[in-house]
Amino acid sequence: MTAFERLLAALDAHGSKVTGSGSRRMAQCPSHEDRDPSLSVTAIEGQALIHCHAGCRTDDVLAAIGSVMGDLFDDPRGARYAYTDAAGTPTRFVHRTPDKAFKQSGDTKGRPQLYRLPAVIEAVTAGTTVYVVEGEKDVHALESLGAVATTSPMGAGNFGKVDASPLSGAHVVVVPDQDKEGRRYLDDALAVLDGLTASVRVARPKVGKDAADHVAAGRGLDELVTVPTVTGHRSVRLTVASSIKVRPVKWLWAKRVPLGTLVLLAGREGIGKSTVAYTLAGQITRGDLPGVYTGQPRGVIVAATEDSWEHTIVPRLIAAGADLDRVHRVDVATSEGVDTGLSLPRDLRALEEAALSVDCALILLDPLMSRLDGKLDTHKDAEVRTALEPLVAVAGRAKAAILGLIHVNKSVSTDALTTIMGSRAFAAVARAVLFVMTDPDDDDVRLLGQPKNNLGSVNLPTLTFRIESAHVADTEEGPVWTGRVNWLGESNRSISEALESASDSIEGRSATAEAADWLLDHLTSHGGTDDSASIKAEGGKAGHSLSTLKRARHRLRATSEASGFPRRTYWTLPGIPIQLDQHSGSNPGESGLTEPTGPTGPTHVQSVQLDQSDQAPARDEPIADSAVPNP
Repeated sequence: MTAFERLLAALDAHGSKVTGSGSRRMAQCPSHEDRDPSLSVTAIEGQALIHCHAGCRTDDVLAAIGSVMGDLFDDPRGARYAYTDAAGTPTRFVHRTPDKAFKQSGDTKGRPQLYRLPAVIEAVTAGTTVYVVEGEKDVHALESLGAVATTSPMGAGNFGKVDASPLSGAHVVVVPDQDKEGRRYLDDALAVLDGLTASVRVARPKVGKDAADHVAAGRGLDELVTVPTVTGHRSVRLTVASSIKVRPVKWLWAKRVPLGTLVLLAGREGIGKSTVAYTLAGQITRGDLPGVYTGQPRGVIVAATEDSWEHTIVPRLIAAGADLDRVHRVDVATSEGVDTGLSLPRDLRALEEAALSVDCALILLDPLMSRLDGKLDTHKDAEVRTALEPLVAVAGRAKAAILGLIHVNKSVSTDALTTIMGSRAFAAVARAVLFVMTDPDDDDVRLLGQPKNNLGSVNLPTLTFRIESAHVADTEEGPVWTGRVNWLGESNRSISEALESASDSIEGRSATAEAADWLLDHLTSHGGTDDSASIKAEGGKAGHSLSTLKRARHRLRATSEASGFPRRTYWTLPGIPIQLDQHSGSNPGESGLTEPTGPTGPTHVQSVQLDQSDQAPARDEPIADSAVPNP
């Protein structure tokens, strides 16, 4: 009879009500008044674990049913743990008595092997996570949850002596005991594993001081608590630059969203970030997005918490023309069968495997902050980097772009990156940042610009769009409407300039409007275009500052282009081409100007007419609804 069976029989004889089936049961605790079962009884290899959820000590529980500590082992004298070589042949034994006295036998002079070595080798080959714990009982406890675990003989202080080479390239989670000796074991383990393994994460039990206590309390693997900041041993490795193969940047969205890294899509709540993101996702599933996968439909993974899939996300995808069979909602199932949300960095390994399994090109985190472990302080750089830097590594290995949606604060800064909520690490770790804001001159128009692009140019045209209503389905419950992006074209105003314009005071806005009136009259009187130096000089005489004249130019949507020889810069109203006499290089409007053969912009734009409500010029007609412009 096993210890588990003996313990259940003793509890039954005492009159404690035992419930459940399999290797884990619940019973009324015999050590205190207990109407409802509060005692967990768990079978692991060679012994049984008990845990009173009311806090009764183990020896008190055993004494109440006439048992002793030895009764928790299949062999009342204790446990015998066999260490083997890679072929499974025992080479060393560790003996443990019920009162925690240890001794070794067998080959005790050679370098010790890892416990459960054959299983460790198989796990590393398969890419399965290996848990490193402080004792053999902890190994067996985690094995009862389906994990692969290992340790070194004789516990704390000995991991530095073990042959850890089989863990080369492994993904490892270290679960040390929560005491002084556990800290020593952790330091030894980190010193050995750093530079050897593919990744190392540190976790602690949610209940008790070690992994066995955690399992005895009925907790699962996913409930181990990630330790965000751990100082371990580090080593310096040098790599000669000549050995590193250079590679070109590949763009999921040409020049804007690079593959293999993290990109942020920032903007205020309700500004249209999600609608833009699902528009891009739809094009990726059809192979329509300009970039490396043009003509090659790819998968998309979405982790979203703020919007309903039934009411919001799927309708947006339908409006974007997405191939819904290529879009995957990601959920996480715990060991107890409970569905929960993706948590980073805890679920990174599983996310990477999922991305590879569906040929994923985009992982959309909507919003990014809600995907981070709740124990991380999103205002502390070190803790944010704990989650984001491994996330970037996953993007690289999966050859996908990770697009994280993030809100901005209500500051009046003209630096888009400083408005991003939370730690500066969000913008620092991301290789590119897209920014959405309302056009300061038209509340119905949105601007999409790029304030950061470490792998490409930030001097990309700002895109303009509206969010329009779209009818996507009729159901038994009624029609389904959603928002859809209607791309309008490009703007010559950067996000920084738009933010500056948006932050203008009432007086500043009035000054800009007055300058716009003056500039319109000036350019009109010069045939629609004039040398910028002349404009600035004449504008100064009229009392308009240089910065106000620049804002006025943006309000009129006048272009600024350099032409002729020697090169001179001209401001030109929309729809008016710059044509220079190649010999004189003279200013348009003077003797060198040739008559225009027709407008270069949309054919209906022959003049600029100011909107009386905000003194902004009328806009061109929108371009095609569904296509994202190729930057």
